Amino acid sequence: MISRSDLGRLVPLDGSVPAKTFVLEVHTEDPLAYLSEIGTDNVELTDDAYLWRLFVPDAGEFLVDGLDQRFWNFHTIMPSADAAAWLRDRVESRRDTDWMWLPSAHLRHVAPGALSHRVRTEFDGGRLVSSEDAAQDLRVQLTGSHAEQLLDQISAMPQYRHAVSFHSIEVILDDPDLGPLREAVKRSGLFAAHGEDFVHHAQFVRTVVGRYARLIEAIEARALRFTPRRDSDAMNEMLSPDVDEPVGASFSGVPIGIRFSRQIEDLRGFCEELFSARAPFRLWGRPEITEDYVVVDAVDLHVGQRLGIEVGRDWMRIYLTAGSCGNTVARLVSNLQIGFDSALTLSQPSLQEVAALEPIAG
Repeated sequence: MISRSDLGRLVPLDGSVPAKTFVLEVHTEDPLAYLSEIGTDNVELTDDAYLWRLFVPDAGEFLVDGLDQRFWNFHTIMPSADAAAWLRDRVESRRDTDWMWLPSAHLRHVAPGALSHRVRTEFDGGRLVSSEDAAQDLRVQLTGSHAEQLLDQISAMPQYRHAVSFHSIEVILDDPDLGPLREAVKRSGLFAAHGEDFVHHAQFVRTVVGRYARLIEAIEARALRFTPRRDSDAMNEMLSPDVDEPVGASFSGVPIGIRFSRQIEDLRGFCEELFSARAPFRLWGRPEITEDYVVVDAVDLHVGQRLGIEVGRDWMRIYLTAGSCGNTVARLVSNLQIGFDSALTLSQPSLQEVAALEPIAG
């Protein structure tokens, strides 16, 4: 039997291949049953109640850490392509599993003060952006000291600002106790690390996931809630003091607003792509379209829940109901940034603050 202290030995950071951690959002009340289902019973218990070994035949294994009951870490030294393909099959075929969808700014400011070594942008507006646009596609990869500064310069140019969306970044960190760490992060929640101490990598992953979790919680806190009022209300007592029947309700919550820095030229084509049920958006619905306005009663295929969406030429509103998953909005924002407008903003200032992650002063 193994324990959490064995992670550094089983997922070494100083090997010939980087140690990898995939972060998935998981909704389950029975972790072992969930793992047995996705792993076809190739699961082994450990001495830690929240750590499991999941074997992938003819490929390798994951060390699955479910200590965070919502965002699970799948650690492995399998080749990235093999591990990602195996997880993708599970994510896209289930309603209880999703990727972590990091907004562009969460990558841009993934480690304030650290030296960035490699950055990559991968803007693909083929389905949402006009072929006559100044930047329908933009792919840039740069390795070097402070590599993110090139993308900052491109984004300062108005005609290209919407197309500079961070896809991945690699940073170099150093800790006097834990040693050096080279950490690469992709927007889907894949971490790849070379270093000396697994604890250093685990701390870095936990920090990034913690920021993302605060964004998800902030989104869910704004969900629409309809709460019946019962016999504590004086009017109810006047009607019948012996009957506990609702006589009204209180309403709370606000729609999540998105502002685009550019116009949607083809509303019909835009919405047909957005609500086609295909990855990566995973939204389905039949848009009701007028000249400058669209309303959709959509279904999120991740959790199977309904949500209302309105779209204008340069804005969007999402009506998330209580109990819905905030990852729905994060997935929408992240993929709109990489396929339509990386310069979009969230209308509520406090929500924009946790999405933008402005760099820490000093």
